[in-house]
Amino acid sequence: MLTDPALREALARAALGLAAAGQWREATLAALAKAADRPLADFYPASLSDAVDCAEEAFDRAMAEGEIDPASSVRDRLFDLLMRRFEAMEPHRAAILAMEKGLDRDPVAMGAAHQRHVRAARWALTLAGLEADGMSGAARAQGLAMIIGQTRAAWRLDDAGDFAKTMAALDKNLRRAEETFGRFAGFEKKPKPEEPAPS
Repeated sequence: MLTDPALREALARAALGLAAAGQWREATLAALAKAADRPLADFYPASLSDAVDCAEEAFDRAMAEGEIDPASSVRDRLFDLLMRRFEAMEPHRAAILAMEKGLDRDPVAMGAAHQRHVRAARWALTLAGLEADGMSGAARAQGLAMIIGQTRAAWRLDDAGDFAKTMAALDKNLRRAEETFGRFAGFEKKPKPEEPAPS
């Protein structure tokens, strides 16, 4: 696993570039290194799956860009955070769709995709001010990961550029989770009041 942030970013850019150019099915780590203008040895011991992982990381980081209203509901906070992720994905639509082609026929790749969604869910929960650790946090992350996956399916078909299908799917799934799991999922948790400034 690569740990150097600069190398992970370079690998993500190279992967998205090759995929957007229609070269993902023939991609190799050597081709990614060439596209990144890096020696192949820099990317040891990475794999193509790691390259996808690095690209998805960039979309996760987009959720932290901008402010979130702490007084808004948990559902609204999660909605805003996850929509930032889909908005960050949109410029790379062709690349992402190329990377995902045939995903539903590969159980290993599907499992890896779910784990990336769990990681995204944990980060979204953290940014929303919810517990993402322990048994309850892990359960929340798994549930939110499923919502991300379901919404991503809608995003794949949402090529009008207005995110209408994506937003509708995300809102529907978050509302369903709120109604079904309520307090356990963290939806009824109120933001902590801000401490008054010392006089």
